[in-house]
Amino acid sequence: MVGLPGQFSNTSPALKTLICRVLRGSEGRHPRARGSERHDVHGPVTKNRAQSQTRLRSARRAEVIADYEAGMPVKAISAKYGVHRGTIPALIRRAGAEVRVAGLDAEERAQVSAFYESGMTLLQVARRMGIGDDAVRQAVLGEGGQLRPRGRRPRATTR
Repeated sequence: MVGLPGQFSNTSPALKTLICRVLRGSEGRHPRARGSERHDVHGPVTKNRAQSQTRLRSARRAEVIADYEAGMPVKAISAKYGVHRGTIPALIRRAGAEVRVAGLDAEERAQVSAFYESGMTLLQVARRMGIGDDAVRQAVLGEGGQLRPRGRRPRATTR
C-alpha cells in the first residue's frame, strides 16, 4: 500500500507559503528602510501583514493629548483619530502627562452602594448606572457594604 494520503493531506510549510503569496498578490521583497508610500487622513500608513498601522504626526499627537486632558473618553479619542485604544495611554505617558485611572470616583461608589443597600440587585444597579455588575460588586465592597446571599429573597408577608 502506498502512503500518498499522508503526503498530500499534510502540506509542507514551503508550499503553504507559496500558496499564501499567490493568493495575496505576492508583493516583492524590499528593504525595510524604505519609507511608507501610503497615507490616510491621519498620516503615513505602515504595511503590516496583520493590520495597517496609522502613524500620527506630532500635531495630531498634540490634539490627542489635548482631547485626553479635556476629559474625552479613550474610546471616543480612538474612534476620532482612527487609532487603537491602547495607543492613547502610551501617547499620554510619552508626553509626560498623567494617565487617568479607570473606575468609579468616590461619589459614584457611594451612589452605587446606596442603590444596592436600598434593595436593588447588583444587575439592577449596574443597568441603572450603565456599568458592569463586577464594578458594582467592587464599589459595594469598597464602601464597606455586605453582599447579600445569591438566590431569591423571601417575600415579605403583610398580615
